[in-house]
Amino acid sequence: MLHRYLLAAALLLAAAPRFAHAQTTGSVGIGTTAPDASAALDIVSSSKGLLLPRVAAATGIASPAPGLLVYQTGAPAGFYYNAGTATTPSWQQLATTGSTGGGDNLGNHTATQNLNLNGQKLVGGTTARAVRGGLGLDGNGLLAVGAARPGTDSVTTFGARLLNFDQDFVLTSKGFFVPGLTKTLPVTGVGDRVMWLSYYSAFRAGGVSGNGTLNVGSPPTSNQWDSQNIGQYSVAFGLDNLTRDRFSTAFGNNHSIRAGEGTFVTGTSNRAVQTFQGVMMGSENQMRGRNGLVGGYQSKVQTSITQEAPSLAFGYRAQARSSQANCYALGYYARTGGWEGCFTLADYSPFRTDYVNDSLVSTTRNQFSARFAGGYRLFTTTATNGNNNGQVQTPIWAELAPGSNSWSMMSDSTLKERRVLADGNLFLARINRMRLGSWNYRGQSPDTMRHYGPMAQDFYAAFGHDGVGRSGKKTTINQADFDGVNLIAIQALYRRVLLLEAENARQQQLIRQLQVTTTTAAPAPVQQPVTEVEELRRQNAALQARAALAETTAARATATLDAFEARLRRLEAATGGAPAPAAQVRK
Repeated sequence: MLHRYLLAAALLLAAAPRFAHAQTTGSVGIGTTAPDASAALDIVSSSKGLLLPRVAAATGIASPAPGLLVYQTGAPAGFYYNAGTATTPSWQQLATTGSTGGGDNLGNHTATQNLNLNGQKLVGGTTARAVRGGLGLDGNGLLAVGAARPGTDSVTTFGARLLNFDQDFVLTSKGFFVPGLTKTLPVTGVGDRVMWLSYYSAFRAGGVSGNGTLNVGSPPTSNQWDSQNIGQYSVAFGLDNLTRDRFSTAFGNNHSIRAGEGTFVTGTSNRAVQTFQGVMMGSENQMRGRNGLVGGYQSKVQTSITQEAPSLAFGYRAQARSSQANCYALGYYARTGGWEGCFTLADYSPFRTDYVNDSLVSTTRNQFSARFAGGYRLFTTTATNGNNNGQVQTPIWAELAPGSNSWSMMSDSTLKERRVLADGNLFLARINRMRLGSWNYRGQSPDTMRHYGPMAQDFYAAFGHDGVGRSGKKTTINQADFDGVNLIAIQALYRRVLLLEAENARQQQLIRQLQVTTTTAAPAPVQQPVTEVEELRRQNAALQARAALAETTAARATATLDAFEARLRRLEAATGGAPAPAAQVRK
């Protein structure tokens, strides 16, 4: 460089031998008789050099003239020149490493040609950092930050590799998105890529294969990540995912989110059209409406896009459909049938060859429907197996057995204690004092919602205390207690019938004895007093009346007993006395 030659000339002038003659014009030559006219001092030698003044430290020179050049022997050793003034010196070291390409380390230049790193890195600090850090740009256009390029990209041969992030990383967007307008993207169509689309404030990571579809049955397409399918503030991770809606997010493969807002989808091949603030997971599900949740396989939520009430379909081909909202379908082919306010809960029992006809479908609005071919169990205790947190606890439950239509209550004698025998006659007396009849609940139609039975207050007053503790409460009647009172009363009636039948038999025997005595009397009957005959007739009539009453009572008791036995048989069948139906083959 020019300034180096000027400095060298100054050094030569300063080092001229003392015996050189002073002159004011011309040039001085050493080793030559024809010094160059452009040089004040021209030294020529093929075996010797120029030795400049050597000092331990350049800073020790008092009032150095500007441009003064010395060789400093102290560390760091080298040539130094004063770039300042005599009063304010500024010692600068000359470059210690040459450059075959004419470069330098001075900086602050305007490039006039391409910068070739020649396989090297830009580093800050020691050169040792280049082994594990620095900024590199290889011949294929790969920008490497923090690591060397591991290999050539199989498709594009350019990109960026960032490793060992331990500070914040920020990509900003100007926020100049205009609804209805699109912007040409730098990359479209098929390919794997990561894109931060600042115009839409959207992010894409993954790829487009050209085999994805936008809807069930539609042809394959490759425009999922083109500008017309980029939603503002949307995110898509995976393969062939389309998030056209604002604030929508898709993870997985072949999802489509269109004409809605704020939907989250994960899994495979799920479709959301006119969906607002919905969540969908699983495979091949569909959603339309607001605040919906869909999960499983080929399940569907299809409700109003104007109503905020949520709906849910979760299971195998479960469907929550309504022109309104607030419908829920869970399980295997559970369906709300187009009714709002329904909850349909299905098991896995339908025959796989007839699952459509065996689907559990709601039949009216605001209906709860459930099917469990294996029965229902409802527990009212924490323990379900006799143990609660290490403590013995009897499970209390009710069961709706397979194929039955009434509940069975647990009544195992091995689970009961403190048994007290009842006085049946006392129960009959208490029942006799109860207000029995028909009624309807307040607010319900008296034409179609009438009922028979006692009042809970009367029942509790009569049977709420057994001498050991309390049973029930004043506003409800426990069905198991109600059945127990009925059985005790039936037993008392049956025992009375037995007594009446015995008394009737005894009276019939007396009547037969009187009849035999009358037919075997002597030829010359003795006239008995009229009063005695009348008394016998009266007694006979009374006996016949009692016998008739006993027969009537016995008939009633027999009918009651028959009804009790029929109910007992139903209870036995419901609790395992009858064989359960064969299990169906499930899909």
